[in-house]
Amino acid sequence: MANLTISDKIYNQLSAQIISGEIKPGQKLEEQDIANQFGVSRTPIREAFRLLHTSGLVESKAHRGVTVIELDIEQLGDMYEALQELEALCARLSAERMTAVERKQIERMHQQSKQAVEEEDVERFAELNDQLHSAIHQGSRNKTLLETIAKMRKRLTLYRQPWLFEKRNRLETSFSEHGELVDAILKGDKDKAFEAMRNHISNTSLGTLDYLMSQKP
Repeated sequence: MANLTISDKIYNQLSAQIISGEIKPGQKLEEQDIANQFGVSRTPIREAFRLLHTSGLVESKAHRGVTVIELDIEQLGDMYEALQELEALCARLSAERMTAVERKQIERMHQQSKQAVEEEDVERFAELNDQLHSAIHQGSRNKTLLETIAKMRKRLTLYRQPWLFEKRNRLETSFSEHGELVDAILKGDKDKAFEAMRNHISNTSLGTLDYLMSQKP
């Protein structure tokens, strides 16, 4: 994994606090206060604010500074709805097109994630989760689909943070859903693979949206 800059680390922490509701909508983020909190100069704070703005979590207005915006749950739901259909199509194509070696690779990834679940290693599970999904995307052999999903998942990066697996109680359930998905692909059952992935993304999105709604004042 790439080394994170100071700005990245501050951005990750602030975004997690915004998503969890620890930092409330409408709250003003003071540059100097946050610089003091992290023990850094204002320069990395400005970059972190820029990243937050790009992610749609804050707005910047003249004479008002940087304030946290209300999360658009409806738009987030729309994005997840689109993603579940795209990823399900990937799974269907992968069940048809993956090589024997690629099927073995996703089987191994799934087996490796079992240890992460047993040890409650959320960071490791999240890493293997991304690798598994990426392998299935690649297995579809459809570049347009790959590019579209990559853009969509990038926009949803904030809502795929490792700590959310704990908040949504998704660790064991996600592992079980992966098992159904991998099994279908290994057997070349394209319809079952489609439904397994669709169900998996749907459950993930519902868990995330329910959690975010619970944090709204």
